[in-house]
Amino acid sequence: MNWQRVVEFLRSRELSGNTCKAYERQLRQFYEWLEHKPWQEVTHRDIDRYKQHLKVLPSQRGGALSPGTINQAISTLKSFFKWLTVKDYISRNPTLTIEMVKEPAKPPADLSDEQVEALFDALGYRGRSEVRDSAILHVLDHGLRANEVCKLDVQDYDGQRLNVRDAKWGSDGQVPLKSRAISALDSYLGWMVRNGLPTAPESPLFVSLSNNSQGARLKYRGVYDLIKDLAAVTELEGVHPHRMRHTFATSIVKAGMNPMLAKRATRIRSDKVFARYSERALDLEMEKAFEEIYKADGEQ
Repeated sequence: MNWQRVVEFLRSRELSGNTCKAYERQLRQFYEWLEHKPWQEVTHRDIDRYKQHLKVLPSQRGGALSPGTINQAISTLKSFFKWLTVKDYISRNPTLTIEMVKEPAKPPADLSDEQVEALFDALGYRGRSEVRDSAILHVLDHGLRANEVCKLDVQDYDGQRLNVRDAKWGSDGQVPLKSRAISALDSYLGWMVRNGLPTAPESPLFVSLSNNSQGARLKYRGVYDLIKDLAAVTELEGVHPHRMRHTFATSIVKAGMNPMLAKRATRIRSDKVFARYSERALDLEMEKAFEEIYKADGEQ
């Protein structure tokens, strides 16, 4: 019955597939750590001890878990125990006094306009895959995560926008496309037809072109390696697919888009996360104004 509460909780929530899996994984880890202690017997001390346990738990990549990862686990517990309280399965919510781990502020790792154009210019070295890779880069240029790019089907492109499904933390939504991106995707789909590759609605939009897996859905590693290869050609360091997402978010805020619309365009749900891009855009505008003032002062 104890774990059945978790099953009931997950069924009651409108969660995307990935988010549901993350919630289940985090709750199972906590449940195993508690040695299957009944939920009604869990205290705030248990939650606090688990929080301290997460702080010293090694990550898969080595080193400690990041504050963001720990906070995601705590947030899941808060959501679950709040639900248990509302359902009258427990009398007190043990997570009410538990605070999140303080996260150090990280500036968005956006690229300059010149760096983005350099990546596009490097597509000329991609050979047979240039048409596909151009379409992928244009899609990344609209703020999609690499995994979201891999999950796209042909039917998710309607000629004007992309429909992002089953995204991280429920950030599904429609993404309108620039004319350059539309042209790149149309050219790519035409190239697919001419080369006998599947373009049925349920077919993957982006496919592998390697000899061993040609026509199969392109995986995350394929998108990651593409960006790393383009960065190597342009001699840019520290470039990876997610930096394109940072760049898109900063650019539309800098361009003056209404913040509420910018959040929708980037599919960012958290005000705290979105504020990073607002602050970054203001910093860039401040630097530009600063340079213009002192440039004018030097000319006098």
